[in-house]
Amino acid sequence: MVYKVEFIEEAIQDFKKLDRSQQILIRKSILKIEKYGMQVGEDLRGELSGCRKLKHKKAGLRVVFRETKNGLGIIQILAIGKRSDKEVYKSATKRL
Repeated sequence: MVYKVEFIEEAIQDFKKLDRSQQILIRKSILKIEKYGMQVGEDLRGELSGCRKLKHKKAGLRVVFRETKNGLGIIQILAIGKRSDKEVYKSATKRL
């Protein structure tokens, strides 16, 4: 199954703030999400329960995503950013 990936408006802005090399890494993550859906990445806990994250350790980047409530194979990108000070997780929590 191929999943449809949608960005919320704030996640689009997150993506635009990245430099070119970081954008390439994130595009690769999006392709993985399109192919594997919620089977890729790691589960998040707490307020972000039901969401998952994909990591780029060397770049220090995270992509936080979830399946939409209607469950029709649509994955929503909530936040893209650095892990430092849990910035990306704080942003994702505000956007739920």
